[in-house]
Amino acid sequence: MDSFNPPSLETFKILLVDDEPSTLQLVRKILQADGHKVYEAIDGVQAIEMFEAVKPDLVLLDVVIPKIDGLGVLQEIRRRDRFAGVIMVSALTSEQLAVKSLLSGADDYISKPFKFLHTIRLHIRQVMDKVHLRRHNATLQDQLLYANEQLRHYMAAPLVDTLMASSTLPSLGGERQLVTILFMDFCNFSDMHDFTPDQLLQILNDYFAELATSIFENKGYMDKIMGDGFMALFNVPSALPDHATMAVRAAVQMRRQLLLKNQLHEVPMNMRVGIHTGEAIVGNIGTARLMNYTAIGDAVNLSKRLEESSDPGQILLSAATRNLLNVPRLEMDGIQICGLGQRKFKGFVEPEDIYHIKDLA
Repeated sequence: MDSFNPPSLETFKILLVDDEPSTLQLVRKILQADGHKVYEAIDGVQAIEMFEAVKPDLVLLDVVIPKIDGLGVLQEIRRRDRFAGVIMVSALTSEQLAVKSLLSGADDYISKPFKFLHTIRLHIRQVMDKVHLRRHNATLQDQLLYANEQLRHYMAAPLVDTLMASSTLPSLGGERQLVTILFMDFCNFSDMHDFTPDQLLQILNDYFAELATSIFENKGYMDKIMGDGFMALFNVPSALPDHATMAVRAAVQMRRQLLLKNQLHEVPMNMRVGIHTGEAIVGNIGTARLMNYTAIGDAVNLSKRLEESSDPGQILLSAATRNLLNVPRLEMDGIQICGLGQRKFKGFVEPEDIYHIKDLA
């Protein structure tokens, strides 16, 4: 981000608002001698019109002027522009009026007649420093908002919200949490020998863009993309009461999207999906300089084993996920859960009851 350095020698567009010709002439000579571009108005209506047309950097605004008084003009200026500098000028020696002017959005208040001409220059310089600082801060705020949006583009919004809400930097470590893990893999990608690496990458990204949408729409967190597949988590980093159901809905939506996309795409793809719900260690894994918010443990391994043992186009579930499903809700979406008996997986002692999803829609 750029550092803030107020300019030492700079000219401005300045609007003078006063109904006294002698005051206008005096101040005009001072400002023009310093190289400023000077505009004039003799009443409140003309001042507002001139401000709208000129967009001045600074307004020297008399309090007592015809048609609309200076405070009324000040309100209109602030409604249109929160950055322009405004110096209220008055022959009335009223502390209450000065306070009211500042509370209404003026940057400064000076009294007439001007005892020393260089005083005007000093007030202008001080107010324009404030103007530059306001504009600089607004630029920094826009940059922060843009950076925040970029984070949200590349990371799950709940994770960004968690990071932004914390007063400390993220640290390594995790905690045991119940999570539903979804693994997806394109099962025929390795057979595509007739394409260049650039073409394969384009095809893969094209399909990922479609399928990842289903994860986000069902409030899942895209953990990582691994070659021609990905891992997604549900119920972290934010709690999701129906996380198992949402994961199944995401998987079915992906399969439906894939079938539609294959009708339009010259390269048909197929996928396998495995879903399991269980306790895992969830948190920041890696080093202090490079960490990944992810889940590890047997629950993750079983989800991966389910995906690897699926047939092309199949979505396999563990019994733990099946037992948490809102079945009536899924049936309304045309989704039926069918048992496949038990299956033994590498790395696990006991066989697992498994289910597959039948799409009736």
